[in-house]
Amino acid sequence: MTLKKYLNKIEDFTGRTIVVIGATSGIGLALLTHLENKNAKVILLARNLSKANEIKKSHKNIIDVIEYDQTSTISIDKAIDTLISTHQEFDSIVLNCGILFNKTILENGYSTTIMTNYVGARYFIDNISPKLNHNVRFVIQGSIAAGLMKKNKKYDLTSRKLTKFGEYNISKGYLEAYFYKLVKENKYPNIEYVLTEPGICATNIIRHMVRPIRVLGKGFLATFFHPTKIASLPLLTGLSKLSKNGDYIIPRGIFSLSGYPKIKDLPLKRRRPYLFE
Repeated sequence: MTLKKYLNKIEDFTGRTIVVIGATSGIGLALLTHLENKNAKVILLARNLSKANEIKKSHKNIIDVIEYDQTSTISIDKAIDTLISTHQEFDSIVLNCGILFNKTILENGYSTTIMTNYVGARYFIDNISPKLNHNVRFVIQGSIAAGLMKKNKKYDLTSRKLTKFGEYNISKGYLEAYFYKLVKENKYPNIEYVLTEPGICATNIIRHMVRPIRVLGKGFLATFFHPTKIASLPLLTGLSKLSKNGDYIIPRGIFSLSGYPKIKDLPLKRRRPYLFE
């Protein structure tokens, strides 16, 4: 399999408008290039407006940039209002925000990691969904780390006893379980949900680690795992006709660490309905 051969399996996106959250670096930025090559228009939601507007200059398919901070419910509400009032044409929303190794505590009691990876993402979905009057697909970026969360255990997401890696695993585990809950409940028949995993690659998600580990880690990941142009393919596949509501898209390599996408059902052991009982 080559990148060109895989991309040829994905249909042209002419006439489509896609909202992308978390695309100013890494996997999200690679996705923007794929979307441009597939002729999709993009609305970019980003915390760093100056960086997003610079990216807009080099990606002519980006039609708008909206300020968005997934750690702030005020910012999320404002972005939703702006998006709904100014754009009615989008058919998909990509939630790609993710952060690791940041235990900064916010005013609401959550760490930045928990808020970004789960609570803020859920708040966005919960609050924009009732306002969507047309067919929309959410493509949600999960993580292989979700499988590391202990089974049959609920967590206090505001606990100060969670480790930095524990916060990441747990936040991704809760997001994964929430995806399954959305699919099973089918509360909004006009909305579809797809969960993806990128595998492992070198991105800015490790930017909060100490510098020596950050530099060595990024070099190691870049050497031994797949690049972002491959890691972004599950997201692209989730936006395409190759996938459907409820699909789980992961790399096909050993332990799903790297490789081209494959589509399957979410494993039973990772559905975790007890988290919402």
